[in-house]
Amino acid sequence: MVLSYEMNSKMVDIYNRLPVEVGRIDPALQKLAFSGFKEKDGCTFLTASLTTETNASIDMFPDRTGYECFINSINIDDFVKNNFLEQGISFVQEVFSQWNKFKPPRKRIALLIATEWGVKVKIHSHRQDEWWLADDLEGYEEPILVISSL
Repeated sequence: MVLSYEMNSKMVDIYNRLPVEVGRIDPALQKLAFSGFKEKDGCTFLTASLTTETNASIDMFPDRTGYECFINSINIDDFVKNNFLEQGISFVQEVFSQWNKFKPPRKRIALLIATEWGVKVKIHSHRQDEWWLADDLEGYEEPILVISSL
């Protein structure tokens, strides 16, 4: 699996401090990544993400990408105590690998957003004419990393 990385300058500062090789994924995040996938309303969700109580539905979002990002939203800091970005990257790599086993390989996108508490990950399928982020990542106050599977 080939991955591409794009980030704003705020994330570059954080990313450049990571070890050269991303470490092992924490067992709690690995369990989440291996939880499987379910399809609903033309979207693919991490099964573990569907266990969170919500009354959100697809008609509350402008498109399926927004709905997927809302449901497939994971706070890495809820699972680990440090190395948030490193663990977020390892988590995304594992989710993409598992997703490709579930469905034929196609482009997937993960957004990693650094917050004052840790890192939030949002995952969605690539869809023509649907974007969660603006084209110019520099316009965001938060450090942003976009990982795409090709």
